[in-house]
Amino acid sequence: MEPAGVETSQVLPPGRIAPRLYAGFWRRVLAWFIDALAISAMHVVLTVFFGTWLLLPWALAGGVHDALMAKAVDTSLQPFGIVVAWLYYAVCESARWQATPGKLALGLRVTDEHGERIGFARATGRYFGKFVSALTLCIGFLLAGWTVRKQALHDLMAGCCVVRAGGLAAWRLEEISRTDAAAPIAVPAVRAGMPGWAIALIVIVGGVFVGLPLLATLAAIAVPAYRNYTVRTEIAQGIALTGRPRALVAEYIGARGALPGDNAALGLPRPEAIQARYVTSVRVVEGKVVVTYGNQASPVIRGGHVVVSPYGNAALLHWQCSSRDIQTRYLPTNCRD
Repeated sequence: MEPAGVETSQVLPPGRIAPRLYAGFWRRVLAWFIDALAISAMHVVLTVFFGTWLLLPWALAGGVHDALMAKAVDTSLQPFGIVVAWLYYAVCESARWQATPGKLALGLRVTDEHGERIGFARATGRYFGKFVSALTLCIGFLLAGWTVRKQALHDLMAGCCVVRAGGLAAWRLEEISRTDAAAPIAVPAVRAGMPGWAIALIVIVGGVFVGLPLLATLAAIAVPAYRNYTVRTEIAQGIALTGRPRALVAEYIGARGALPGDNAALGLPRPEAIQARYVTSVRVVEGKVVVTYGNQASPVIRGGHVVVSPYGNAALLHWQCSSRDIQTRYLPTNCRD
């Protein structure tokens, strides 16, 4: 509650009149740097979590991981990154603390031109106004060093100011004194906020002892899972290439009641002529179809083989998948003993 007689609609004065009221350009740059670190950490977590979530259905559908797919996933996550940054700034700057963690660490607050708390809509407008500041070859950001209230272009567009918390409190006390100099001033007790150095220390310690271990744990889980997924998609490519040879083997058995000896017996090209990105050859040996991995295949399966063997009879022929030189965890479920 404001003290009696205080004019709450007073517009903030120019910086030349209240030189310690507004945040300077370099102070704002440092606050941005702290916020950028926080947003980058959230972006990493977002990419790991949602990237895996997007790729899993693709893998189950038999899709192949390549540079184009990785680029598509990264592009699809960009809007989520914008939403995270928007909510980070808009929620923090419209909340009762009126600042992001970076601004809090440096004792800064975002207000309207009367020094009052802004709403979520105005904070949103201020955030997206930063895109306009960037499109002006970043001159819009540099305006914070020239304008009378140290406002950047997006501040001017949203009608906002970035002030020092201590400077704002001092200015308000001066306005109270000027409004009713004759009356005794009952200044309400103001709970001292956490000093900037303490907030900065908390951010740094939290990042080192909480953020980094958390990211390391997520990476330790996500990286092997993602590698296993990519290897399994490479193996799936080779198994897909056995489709035509298996059909010809089944026809051969049905017609002759015997197993074909090699590719030539089925009219297939020589083994090395049947290739793909991760496969160097597909060979028929006594009815078995042997896939050899190489070319751009992962080192853990390069030179390895998957063998698809027929069993049963011509009327009811089945196929069994196996491998002696590729680790079981990389093989499809039906290829594991």
